[in-house]
Amino acid sequence: MVAIIAYAVLGAMLMNDWAVVAASGVPLETAITDMAAANQPYSAIPGAVFASLGIVLALAWGVATISRRATLPIWATASMWAGILALGAPAFFFTAFGNMNSVGDTYYNWNAEAAFALEAPLYMASGVAFLGATATMLAALAMPVLRKKPSPRPGHGTGETA
Repeated sequence: MVAIIAYAVLGAMLMNDWAVVAASGVPLETAITDMAAANQPYSAIPGAVFASLGIVLALAWGVATISRRATLPIWATASMWAGILALGAPAFFFTAFGNMNSVGDTYYNWNAEAAFALEAPLYMASGVAFLGATATMLAALAMPVLRKKPSPRPGHGTGETA
């Protein structure tokens, strides 16, 4: 739960503050004033929504994991956790897009690389989580096949002759 909550809060801080400052190269208050003067919107709402939904998903995952009513196999809880983190990247991209687009439209010499350098750990965590979710699901699908005992062939230990 802590990892999902940390991802959500970090993402909100990045899209509402740190990435805007890094990309614009000015303090947040100055960037917001400059964006308003250029008729470019800035909003902290997407970050608040991102953080809130992340916290709700973390709590829901935690309840589903420890609840006796929802006894899920280990592979299911692991893949749900990894799935939530993996889907964090596209959710982050779309919710952060508005503020970053406004920075780019306001400052002709904006530093997209500086913003991405701050955001890269979130994208990497989501990529690793995606691989983990995929591996977990594939392992869960393969387990019944691996556990299945081969049927005896005629003439090999059954008393039959070929």
